[in-house]
Amino acid sequence: MSRGIGVMETLRDGVPEWTLEGFATVSLLGDLLVIVPALGLLYLADIGRSLAQGDRDRPLCSDRTAFLVAAVFGGLALVVLLKAMFAFPRPPAELHVIEPSEHGFPSGHTMAATVFWGALVLWLPVSQRSVRLAVAGVIVPLVGISRLALGVHYLVDILASMAFGAAYLAVIAWLTQGRPERAFGVAIAVAVLGAVVTQGSGRAVLALVGTVGAAAGWWVVELRSIRKRLFDLF
Repeated sequence: MSRGIGVMETLRDGVPEWTLEGFATVSLLGDLLVIVPALGLLYLADIGRSLAQGDRDRPLCSDRTAFLVAAVFGGLALVVLLKAMFAFPRPPAELHVIEPSEHGFPSGHTMAATVFWGALVLWLPVSQRSVRLAVAGVIVPLVGISRLALGVHYLVDILASMAFGAAYLAVIAWLTQGRPERAFGVAIAVAVLGAVVTQGSGRAVLALVGTVGAAAGWWVVELRSIRKRLFDLF
């Protein structure tokens, strides 16, 4: 069955040209260039709070934040794996406003946004969950719409990506029971599988290196000797 049901084409033809730069900017809310640094800032902020409180008996990074980081990295690795498994083409090149990657299903930006902003709703201990849900409920659809307006995805790609992302968050929450070491294990397994399926593509290797690096960094910082040195420094 064709994924092109006319919605993307209608939107692409209907939006004014001057709005396309704005859609490209909105699309960044599901981009690695925003998501990965945001995870790093969350991680560092959590460590900073622990150092400020001076409690040497607790982890520097809370289990909740570490789990959130692991879950998102696993979701990003899953995007690479699913794109390689389906390998569906994108809309015709003449509709593209930007230069996209090879495969069009699922939408990597939309799924990444669903995983990242969904994880913030579920596990970020900041503000009320209803507020976080409202923010995510605006951002994720906007990212999806931006990919349609930019002519690089069909509506089916967007809807499936949201479903994949939500299903992934539910599965990893159930499978790991909120334990960061388990979440990192799942994330690394997904990244390894992605590297195998894609035969070591650049994106898959980057996902694997990033996931393993995040897990290793978390483990090293929580070593008793490293924690002691950090508390002595601050």
